[in-house]
Amino acid sequence: MRERETLFRAGSRFGSARYLSQVELPGRERWVETAVADQPAVEPGGATLAGAAVAAFTLGVAGTSAAWAGIAEVETAALGFLALATGLVLAVPTLATDLLGYLRTPDESELRRPAAARWLTLAAAAALFLAAALVLDDGYRSGEVSGFGAGVAGCGELVLVLGAVWPGRGPAP
Repeated sequence: MRERETLFRAGSRFGSARYLSQVELPGRERWVETAVADQPAVEPGGATLAGAAVAAFTLGVAGTSAAWAGIAEVETAALGFLALATGLVLAVPTLATDLLGYLRTPDESELRRPAAARWLTLAAAAALFLAAALVLDDGYRSGEVSGFGAGVAGCGELVLVLGAVWPGRGPAP
């Protein structure tokens, strides 16, 4: 037996599948069912953009918190503000696609509630981050970050974390 074929022999960690196309992938059936039922599914490209927005928001919270704590105030305040602004720019298309996905989901579908929770969570967090960016706008050049602005940004991050661990909200298909 050639070395290439030994990865997929019977009894391997892939079960009895001989070729990669025969390997059972978790969630694959759900993607097919969603496509057949003409329901919107979370696309991998959309998940990447949402992840980038969340990462930018998290970096913004870290930067504003560090500036508020007195760690390299000018640099970290500028980093925090620019990261929050970048997160807001990345959140706009994500919010739009999540809202459209929610509106396209039939009322009787089990995917409707998680879709609503997803876009409402991101909308609430984006609103808090927008408020934080507006509060922090005056002090990001001088490094003077107000405790209120850092607190509002922290509340936005808390909304994102709570939205990610929402009970009954399973992972994306």
